[in-house]
Amino acid sequence: MSSPPEQSPGGNSGPHLCEADMRVLDFLAEHGFDASKVQLLAAEDQPRAMALVRQMQVLDAYTTDDSDSSLVDATLARIDRWEAASEASMRMHSGRLRNFRLSDFISVAALILVGVGVMLPIAARIREQSLSSVCANNMRSLHTGLDTYARDHQGLLPAVASFGNLGSLFSAQPPAQPSTLSPSGLQIDGNTPIYLQNTPTTPTQMVFQVPGGIVVIRQGSRDWSGSNHGAHLTHLVALGYNDIHSLQCPACAAGKPCFAYRVPARGQRFVLDTPGRTVVVADSNPMIEARRMGFNAESRVVNSSNHRGSGQNLLFSDGAIEWKTSPILTISPASSMDNIWLPRDERGREVLELRSWPSLAADNFVSQ
Repeated sequence: MSSPPEQSPGGNSGPHLCEADMRVLDFLAEHGFDASKVQLLAAEDQPRAMALVRQMQVLDAYTTDDSDSSLVDATLARIDRWEAASEASMRMHSGRLRNFRLSDFISVAALILVGVGVMLPIAARIREQSLSSVCANNMRSLHTGLDTYARDHQGLLPAVASFGNLGSLFSAQPPAQPSTLSPSGLQIDGNTPIYLQNTPTTPTQMVFQVPGGIVVIRQGSRDWSGSNHGAHLTHLVALGYNDIHSLQCPACAAGKPCFAYRVPARGQRFVLDTPGRTVVVADSNPMIEARRMGFNAESRVVNSSNHRGSGQNLLFSDGAIEWKTSPILTISPASSMDNIWLPRDERGREVLELRSWPSLAADNFVSQ
């Protein structure tokens, strides 16, 4: 049967089975330790087999406590929870949202208001800059037309006879029977400008000789608010030098020209090439706009309404376009200031009545 303890190959001493016992044990394991199968072994192995069967039967007779059912249940429950959690992590839940409280609504509304409060000024500023850029580009195109017109007309700027119901301002062609007498009865020299006094019955006018005829410049209304001076620029459109968009600022009323045009000084030729750097075109004159609406502007230093009072684009005779946040320009000498919205009278005063013609060539007065 079992051999006495032998030294194991690894050097550890202890009981172990011999080869015959291992062969018989393998046989019994294959047949489920069924004692009836022992007879299938060789006669010399049957005693070994029966001895092993009896030893195994001792295990069957050993009494043990039943397993703790609560431990089994707890283990199974924990396994179930783990499987449920794993499945839940891989599913999209479509359950109902929690109740939306008033405080949540107020928080969301506050965030929206803050966002709108930040974005609206930014958007408005971007829009204003865009409109100002388009306005400047239109002025740039307008200067191209003015320059081409001047080259074709001996340096003169465009002026036409009359416009609509606002009264005549320029007469670019000599009248059929031009007057040769001043109110005082003096004979008019064709080369010398004659100035007529501005009275309730006699509008301010001047007569002077230019290549091609006599030019009579008259103001047929009580003041500049009754004129339509800026409409002289439409002559460029009529002759094909510009399109109508060149006369418009996109920031003012859509569809109508709204640029103010330079008013020539008394006795001076109305030309583009001036000795000094002068303003030829600007955004609309707010002084004249206020007078047309029946009141006077509150201040002399007010910006054009074309850009919501933030400033105005100015087109100079040399083609430069500048953005100004004040209508006051510094002219030579450096200490002299010039308001482009107001004309200077014979005494060099800028008058709010808007009835005077500029007395100096350097006076930058624009009207529409």
